[in-house]
Amino acid sequence: MKVDVAVQSYKKPESLLYTLMSLKKVSGDLIDTVYINDDCSNDGSVEIFNDIRVKEYFAPWKLNVRVNTKNVGVNQVYMLKYRPDYMNWLFVLSKFKRFIDPKATHNKDDIRYQYAIDNTDKKYLLIIHDDVKFFKNIVQLYLDTMEANPNMAIVGDLGQCWRCKFSEICSPKKLMQGFRPSKYWPLSPTKDNKENFNPKNGYTRACRINEWCCMVDVEKCKMITKQKGCFIGNMYKYSDTSAFWFGKMLECGFDFSDPIASEALKTQLDISPEHEEYYLHAWQGHPGHSVWVDQGMGIVKYNRDEIIDLMKKDFGFDFPHKLIG
Repeated sequence: MKVDVAVQSYKKPESLLYTLMSLKKVSGDLIDTVYINDDCSNDGSVEIFNDIRVKEYFAPWKLNVRVNTKNVGVNQVYMLKYRPDYMNWLFVLSKFKRFIDPKATHNKDDIRYQYAIDNTDKKYLLIIHDDVKFFKNIVQLYLDTMEANPNMAIVGDLGQCWRCKFSEICSPKKLMQGFRPSKYWPLSPTKDNKENFNPKNGYTRACRINEWCCMVDVEKCKMITKQKGCFIGNMYKYSDTSAFWFGKMLECGFDFSDPIASEALKTQLDISPEHEEYYLHAWQGHPGHSVWVDQGMGIVKYNRDEIIDLMKKDFGFDFPHKLIG
């Protein structure tokens, strides 16, 4: 069985290609098409992805490159036909321009990963970020986990614990054992009120399967969108990407798994030692969004030349130097 891959692009073609090269090395035979959705980079990134040398390197993979109609960034895409439960008509009126004005609205394909979800012919889709370095065959691990449970909607790295006030009493390992930090999980408190947590006093959505490296059941993704009006790649109330969708996925009665945390159940550790044996996210020392905004005052810089040198050193690939920032 083969899967397809979805990855978002924005002004970091070198990092994205290096990510795909490391994935090809460990899981190449399990992948057919890579959907690269570019968020209006306008810097030559798309030309790089379509360069014949790039396509020849990744063959027999097919690279399907698409450009958004408008830049989305880390903002929410509002669509009248797809509104989760908190978006009543009063909410629509308060955001009327974002819903109606052609200059502000987007189409569904502009949402992260959605073009791939709607166009893949595979049962499963691997979703990754453009700054992941792979070391072991994570695709096979995720495939085995999905195939073992027909009710599975998503597998991957369970967490965002660093944003959760329950982190002192909870962990991915405990969640995979069936532990729930409150009856309101996956909602989590915004303040240090773990003992008396009530969503009426304020909440956030920290818990999710992190979408920087996860695998989803495509048809279940479509079902969740249809039933709950939300997309895995969109931003929603009090949540980062995929966190709101995660809660709605649970409401639909589907299952999730962190197979690496599950493997850790065989040990006495709360954090699995095998995680970084499979892949490393943000391996360049900074998260992707920090590079997009240059961390305000240039604190974080994207080291283009370093990655180009690593492509040559690690994979023997001469990067097509047509990109000019």
